[in-house]
Amino acid sequence: MKKTVTAIAPVNIALIKYWGKEDEEKVIPYTGSLSLSVSELYTKTTISQTRLGFTFSLNGKRASKEDALKIKTFLKHFAEDHELENISIVSENTGPTASGVASSASGFAALAKAANVFFEKHFSDQVLANITRLGSGSACRSLFSGLVVWEKSGEVYTIREDGLDLIMVFALLTNQKKSISSKQAMRNTVQTSPYYPAWIAKTTQDLVAMKHAIHIEDLKSIGELTQSSALAMHASMLATIPPTLYLTPQSMDLIHAIMDLQTQGEFAYPTMDAGMHVKVLTNQASLEHVLKVLNQHKVKDIVVTHPAKGAHILYEQ
Repeated sequence: MKKTVTAIAPVNIALIKYWGKEDEEKVIPYTGSLSLSVSELYTKTTISQTRLGFTFSLNGKRASKEDALKIKTFLKHFAEDHELENISIVSENTGPTASGVASSASGFAALAKAANVFFEKHFSDQVLANITRLGSGSACRSLFSGLVVWEKSGEVYTIREDGLDLIMVFALLTNQKKSISSKQAMRNTVQTSPYYPAWIAKTTQDLVAMKHAIHIEDLKSIGELTQSSALAMHASMLATIPPTLYLTPQSMDLIHAIMDLQTQGEFAYPTMDAGMHVKVLTNQASLEHVLKVLNQHKVKDIVVTHPAKGAHILYEQ
């Protein structure tokens, strides 16, 4: 066992969305997905030995007993109960937590990466991915760099490490937590949305098309598939009982404004996760136009990100 290990993991944003578990216990998705690991927004987690029992803090605050228990339970994939008695976990997110910026994905990826070294398990990347998705499904993608595929079979891999020099711009609209968790919203969609079977069929086809578009470097198709996947996911949520509506009037205004840029010949495609924030897939040539639109709409916080390295160790002792 190490004395201290610090790991960092990037937020990843799905271009082809993951939405719905076929097996909730084993976190087996109904479809594969494809994401971009991004810079600037990430989680840094330090595991160290202490004499204060098991402790977990997030963003400088001691976590609730419920959250601490969740983390401790996850760490049992790496250690025996007695090895967890005097362990300190300190995590920091650079973006909002629990508001649709994939902080749980980067959080569990950083925790798993650090635990793998701290408890000297030396699990392979694929074994680590199998464990990590049990904490948060999409967390397995944050272990890998650039454009990442999570197959329905559970296999996770980088399809293009340089990320094709794509840029993901985050339009962060609020620091408030979302009204319903992704986990619950996902379950409601699977159980009650009449559009969910169509979502499965579409996503299965879109993933094949996206892999091909990346292979031939067809940016227009990549953008169109990204936008379509996000809109289809939210459409499936709107039809749930009760309906799940994450998008606010400001979110919708931004989506329309970004789509207007496409009519002007710009590479700018909106995407949204389970939250109110809007992300924009763009490139260097169109970035200035995207930023101008976001500023005109008085976006609270804008973060420009680029393809990033997957989860990795910063320090160990």
